[in-house]
Amino acid sequence: MLEGSETYSGPAASLLVGLDMRHIRLCPAIAFNQIVGGRYKLHILCVLHRGPHRFGEIGRSLLKGGLGKPITPRILSRELKDLEQRGLIERKSYPVVPRKVEYSLAERGRALLPILAEIIRWGATGAHEEILEVA
Repeated sequence: MLEGSETYSGPAASLLVGLDMRHIRLCPAIAFNQIVGGRYKLHILCVLHRGPHRFGEIGRSLLKGGLGKPITPRILSRELKDLEQRGLIERKSYPVVPRKVEYSLAERGRALLPILAEIIRWGATGAHEEILEVA
């Protein structure tokens, strides 16, 4: 427990990457999970890596590679709003009828692409399917 004016500071150096972590208050791994955790957020970022997409296109893209379980419009809307609020994606609404809205990666979202690429590179080994026992 912290007492008085003491504040938590990270370890002197990360054993994983060898960087000074004393200025960090929250574990980066925990923070990453809070930011993009959940069932669809990373997949949405992967979809938007290919360029701007409309709501329906994103929903259909999530069906592929997601074991065929469709995302509900309500959940997709919530995930997109959360990613937008965190500054990872941008929402552009066009003044036309019928309504047209496109989502694209923001600069913060593009900064995550190397991390996503490494996750996909790991997944290309099939290790994730073995771990999850996917038939």
